[in-house]
Amino acid sequence: MNDNQDLFHIMTHLRPMRRLKPDPVPDEVLEEILQASSCAANSMNTQPYRFVILKDPELRAFFGQRYQEAFENAFRDLKVDPSDNSAFARNMRTAAKFGLTMKDVPVILLVCGIRDWPFAVPHDQRKGIAPPSPGSVYPCVQNILLGCRAKGLGASLTTLHQLFEAELCERCGIPDSYGVVAAIPIGYPKGNFGPVTRRPVKELTFLDAWNHSCFE
Repeated sequence: MNDNQDLFHIMTHLRPMRRLKPDPVPDEVLEEILQASSCAANSMNTQPYRFVILKDPELRAFFGQRYQEAFENAFRDLKVDPSDNSAFARNMRTAAKFGLTMKDVPVILLVCGIRDWPFAVPHDQRKGIAPPSPGSVYPCVQNILLGCRAKGLGASLTTLHQLFEAELCERCGIPDSYGVVAAIPIGYPKGNFGPVTRRPVKELTFLDAWNHSCFE
């Protein structure tokens, strides 16, 4: 494992890791990661996030079963040919098996956010329960992923819990004032960290108006 702790090295080598060892993750490592992650920018320093760490075997098995059902439902129309060895196909095959192995993942971290209506939703349309507000939560989530990488831990951001969130919140005793923004399986990786492949930023960036080239 490359132990380069430079921030830019970590950011460019932050692969989602879905093949994880069952080895336990020390509590002091998790606490250190979460303490640093909670320093992320957030609205008015309210820290509107809370963390639920799933270690109980039954809870992890429950999460894995529901995750697998959610994956099969969400991607039932997306078939990957067994002979396809592209990066996309390999990633899909790994993702398709993730729920089945979730029971063996040592930690599943639920990152919760306080429920709050987006500004764009008029007051007279705010019916029912508000969604969790992600704006002040995702900076913390990214810090968690960076912190895991810095500590040699594999992690991946998942959101399929949305398809069984009510049951998940009930099972974990999460109050109605909070919702689950992200679920992050964490463990020591079976594979190796490596550089991610992304399009050049000059293809994604415009100057002053859409499609006006920048970074030529």
